[in-house]
Amino acid sequence: MRHRRRTCRLGCKTAHRKAMLGNMVTSLLRHGRIVTTVPRAKEVRRVADKMVTLAKRSSLHARRQAFSVIRDRKVVSKLFDEWGQEFADRNGGYTRIVRIGPRRGDAAMMSIVELVTDSLEKPKPRRKPQKIVSAESVIPQAAPVPVDKLESMKEEKSTAEEIVISEEASVVEAGSVEEKSATEVEAVGADASEDHEASGNQTSEVNVDSKEDEVQEEEKGVETDTVR
Repeated sequence: MRHRRRTCRLGCKTAHRKAMLGNMVTSLLRHGRIVTTVPRAKEVRRVADKMVTLAKRSSLHARRQAFSVIRDRKVVSKLFDEWGQEFADRNGGYTRIVRIGPRRGDAAMMSIVELVTDSLEKPKPRRKPQKIVSAESVIPQAAPVPVDKLESMKEEKSTAEEIVISEEASVVEAGSVEEKSATEVEAVGADASEDHEASGNQTSEVNVDSKEDEVQEEEKGVETDTVR
């Protein structure tokens, strides 16, 4: 039975236990956190809180008391210069224990012991409250179109139709003009061919007349020769 026993022996003798806790507190103050089992973490937290309370006094006697547990001068100076000022506005609760699960091998519950460096003020919530979305806002509804807008839309539609009709008419006119030009070219070609044929007939008639005249002159010449 453990009547009136405040300390946990941790399965070792007194000298061994004090040296172990001193080394663990030294590592905690040097690095800010350590990993150990839950029973040891609870004992380390008790000793570390006492060391921080001594650092807040900032006197020679307090330094000597801290040095009796922490046998490293650099860690003692860091305790009184940094951690003492860090926890000047905090009354207790300088360390935190966070359990991280059982250890592989013997299934001992492991934990992280760390110094609390968070501010005492509650942080403001960063997330904005979500707005309640109604079904009417989700379903898009057609907004009423003003009368002026309807009239302007009708005018634009009519102008677009007129432009399309004028373009179609211009295309039809261009096609008719091309057809007319083609028929005119054909007619000119036919007239030219007729004129050529007529000129050829006239030249042939002239040639025939000239030949007849030559024949008549030759006959006359022959008659005159016979008369002589």
